[in-house]
Amino acid sequence: MHGDHIVPWSSGGLTTLDNCQALCGSCNLRKGVQPQAVIEQFFRVDVLAPAHEPLRRWQQEALSLTLTQILDHPVLVEACPGAGKTRFGLEVAYQLIANSTVSRVLVFVPSLGISDGWIDAASAATRGSPTIPLLGPRNWTPVQPIPSDWAGAIATYQSLFTSTEMFLAHATDPGHRTLVIFDEIHHAGIDSGWGTSAQEAFRESAAAILCLTGTPFRTSRDAIVFVPSDGGRAIPDYRYGYDRALEDGACRPVQFVFARGITTFRTEDNDVHTVSFDDRLTQIGDRRRLRTALELVQRDSIAHLLLADANEYILSLRRRGDSDAGGLVVCVDCQHADRIADFMGSDVIRSRPVVACSRLFDPGDPEPANAIRGFRTSHEPWLIAVNMVSEGVDIRRLRVVVYLTNRLTTLSFRQIVGRVVRIDPHNVDDHGRVYLPADPTLVSIAKEITSEVILLPRPMIIEMDSERARHVRIVDETGLTPVAFEPLGSFGQSGSALDTVGREANARLLELAKRYIDRHSLTGTDPVSLALAASENDKLRAVLEKENG
Repeated sequence: MHGDHIVPWSSGGLTTLDNCQALCGSCNLRKGVQPQAVIEQFFRVDVLAPAHEPLRRWQQEALSLTLTQILDHPVLVEACPGAGKTRFGLEVAYQLIANSTVSRVLVFVPSLGISDGWIDAASAATRGSPTIPLLGPRNWTPVQPIPSDWAGAIATYQSLFTSTEMFLAHATDPGHRTLVIFDEIHHAGIDSGWGTSAQEAFRESAAAILCLTGTPFRTSRDAIVFVPSDGGRAIPDYRYGYDRALEDGACRPVQFVFARGITTFRTEDNDVHTVSFDDRLTQIGDRRRLRTALELVQRDSIAHLLLADANEYILSLRRRGDSDAGGLVVCVDCQHADRIADFMGSDVIRSRPVVACSRLFDPGDPEPANAIRGFRTSHEPWLIAVNMVSEGVDIRRLRVVVYLTNRLTTLSFRQIVGRVVRIDPHNVDDHGRVYLPADPTLVSIAKEITSEVILLPRPMIIEMDSERARHVRIVDETGLTPVAFEPLGSFGQSGSALDTVGREANARLLELAKRYIDRHSLTGTDPVSLALAASENDKLRAVLEKENG
């Protein structure tokens, strides 16, 4: 309970026992210095507007299930990145408000950038989703009331953590019935700060809870709030996977392009090692090899090869009519992002790319969120980011990801790849592409994604030229001479490519395709796409091989 003035202090009321009343925290925080009042129960439906585009099939199926179950228990909908979770969440909110089931909506997201996407989708300017007046972090804070002409608000999980009692007050305004939507619910582990705050604020106060995710598990495999789980994976009420999304044309297919090469580094035992991605190393050797490939950003390095090839692909897309095609480079940290930006500005694109990085380590940091927001509607070719565009951010003009981060979990990889699976109806030849080092862990996760797609005639297997592979033992640094690890050299070489429609091209076929395109000055394709096409077309492959001797 809270102690409160009967006659407000601002009106001359004294802080004495005879001028004191006990109120629940929610009521006290809501009313401020105003008299206690019960507000109108139902939101004015006339300020809402339905979407002008039909729902996708999966959205219709999930909507029907959600509306029949959400008043009985929290509903979890799992849909792969790019499938349309935001549109679906807004449709649920619209239907529940329109039929007077709820009168308020609170949406929680991991970052300020994702909240921008929800605000844009809910605005009247976006005809493809319902119009619902929602306040956002840029024009509202939890300590402020939600005016009667707004249906609710969008906030970050961090805001919920720091203002838990205020959100409890908003959910329990007298007369209101509140729908709470948790976007990317996997962020709210049951024992984490964000998860604890969600339970404290809404376990008893919410009339309905909708949970959305594209990755229904946490790296730590601990349970997620409000949803049942089995073995560390949440059990959805409705699931829409990447395989179905490809079949329906709701998501782009993806091509993975791997760069091989040579790395040289000094380990903590003061030994210098020169190894390729074909060599089989110890676990720490794998980490040191990848770190060298990521950190050494210089001419002819593995990082240079990835960035240059990816930029050439962006240019080819723009020459073919995709005039605003963009790329994303995902980096290790802000210092790494700055080095990549400087290198690209001097050696790749001749201008410094847009950088989105929170040096405050804050998902609500407005600086990177503003950079992402500006990039979304600009003509800039490249965005460099650290942990800010890994999930939920809808930038449909992104066609390419360069994976230069040491995040090696399946969760992180899937989230980052998800940035280029969103369809763009303005482009006929529409697929996403991911450039990455041929690190064994990254190759394995990419293979896992392709093998899950039921459209494939067979799982993708990547052969690493085992007859040339060496076994190199690089021992752990424990107990060794304390010499700092030092990357010394990196030389990039073309590797293989595969995609989610069942094709694979080795390094030789990629080189044949590149020579053919250069010789004939072709502009309607690129080496990766041509090589992948030749991998399943014997006549085309024979043409490439004959012309190149």
